[in-house]
Amino acid sequence: MTIGIASFGTRSGAAVFNAVLAAELLGRGAIGGFAVFAILDADGKVHHRWTQDGGVGTLDIPASWHDAGIAACISSGPNRPEPLIQFLPGANGCALVTGHRLPHAPNTSDVPINDAVLARLNTGEAPQAAIDAEFAQSPEIDAGLIAITADGALGWANSARVQRRSDLGQARRSDADRRFALLHNSIFVADGPCQHLADALSGIAWQALTGTPAPHSFLKLGRPIAFRLAERDRIVVDGAGDIIGLETANPALLTAERVGTAGYLSAEIWQAERRIGIAVTELFARMAGGTAHPQDEPDSRNLMIARLSDVAA
Repeated sequence: MTIGIASFGTRSGAAVFNAVLAAELLGRGAIGGFAVFAILDADGKVHHRWTQDGGVGTLDIPASWHDAGIAACISSGPNRPEPLIQFLPGANGCALVTGHRLPHAPNTSDVPINDAVLARLNTGEAPQAAIDAEFAQSPEIDAGLIAITADGALGWANSARVQRRSDLGQARRSDADRRFALLHNSIFVADGPCQHLADALSGIAWQALTGTPAPHSFLKLGRPIAFRLAERDRIVVDGAGDIIGLETANPALLTAERVGTAGYLSAEIWQAERRIGIAVTELFARMAGGTAHPQDEPDSRNLMIARLSDVAA
């Protein structure tokens, strides 16, 4: 498994979903395949959604789950052993346990280590203590774990074996009434080491939890937009992040009849006659009649911007 994240606080569901979706858009590697998403609802009941392929953006997640106060996700490449919820177990009224690498690997007692942590939480043990105790007994297990309890306690760690890897990313933020942690491996980005991706995902998750603007954010093609031939590629957006203009220096797009790249990587992003950043992913759309049409899958309509203050000169 390549990425795990868990969150506590208002709109934790959105924080988790947005972070994993951003990993699928920004990252390269074993991502965008299987995904399991889970929440604890207001009554403490565990709910899951999962897919074998297509990533978190293909999950049929109820809109209300984005407002969940406790949420977690795990994702990686496609076609993993069933049942998929073995990778993200939960207990009603208690906790969710996610992670990366092989969080279901057996511990020294031949119990999946994520289930072993969950059993400890069910007895009242704190998440960090539970994870630390399991890794102390199984330091060479190939797993990283994150646990979040119904009262908002959070624990996370990589095993000693995983800590020796050179392809890790991790992030955690916390204040009085909200917190999250994420761990990932083997997801690479073009502009630097794996930790750059974790830092970007951290900002996106924290924005969902707090409303604090993030260096990276989503833009969306919500309706058909006609191309305009221009000297350089520009994507024009409104204040809500909706795309309202597509300017291209490639005249072929005006006659294209296919699904393809309607917004080019590193295109300038403009809002109200002001350049605000660059595209760090590409926008794919159905092109016909000189117009870019949104694809059917809602989360295929996104691209990501790096805000101007975070773009290298």
